[in-house]
Amino acid sequence: MPPERDWRAPPDEAGDDALQYADIAIGYLSRNTRYRSDYARTLRKVKQGAISADDATARLVRRWGISFHAAPSAAYDRKLAVARPDLSPASVVLAPALPGMGAGPAFDLRTLGAVRGRMKIDGFLHLILADNSGDEYLWIWGSPNQPMAMMLPIGSDSFARLASAVRLCRRLNGVATGPPGMRPSPFRRKHLLTLLQVLDGHHAGASRRELAATLIDGEVRDFNAAEWVESRERKRISRWIKEAVELRDGGYIRLLHGG
Repeated sequence: MPPERDWRAPPDEAGDDALQYADIAIGYLSRNTRYRSDYARTLRKVKQGAISADDATARLVRRWGISFHAAPSAAYDRKLAVARPDLSPASVVLAPALPGMGAGPAFDLRTLGAVRGRMKIDGFLHLILADNSGDEYLWIWGSPNQPMAMMLPIGSDSFARLASAVRLCRRLNGVATGPPGMRPSPFRRKHLLTLLQVLDGHHAGASRRELAATLIDGEVRDFNAAEWVESRERKRISRWIKEAVELRDGGYIRLLHGG
């Protein structure tokens, strides 16, 4: 299991300037005790040779929607988290191009540049492409040694998926990709990271007053009982705990959509 941290310190995610919604979503799921047990149990099976890391990851992703890669050498590496492509508009899916559609020559994987992660997931070749502005996530169906086309399902995520496809096109043409579309605003990012601290403090047994004093206003430590009960800080921290727990226990899926 990853080491326990002091909940008062900013979460590890706070130091990543290229943080995307999927990076935050896996942070919430990693605090879910049922997922942690499932992942640890899966890692043991991989170490025993009972299942490959890629097949184990595929099972976890089907169950949870997103998961760390189940490779013992890279356990709990947020940069190797895998989200289901149907849930994450940050994913770009390639498939063999239809004849007569004006597709280019056979797709060359070497044009993708630095690859952070490579794995086989449910028949797809899944590549995590390293990018300082925010990693890209590519799913390839079939052999890539042929003309390929991007799949853009029509739906509520179409524009977000299109933005991800544009980033990949820029990468293939040697142009700076720019920031990803699935990145939270500074205000939303700060709030979501604060809620991760709320979860950690709540898990560590911190009282609501201590959480409020650390994360909202230190003066609440000096409130008398009546002032604390009626305070805005107590009501806010109660709302934050409820929101954080909901995100941990399933709401993280909304974050994959940019919610």
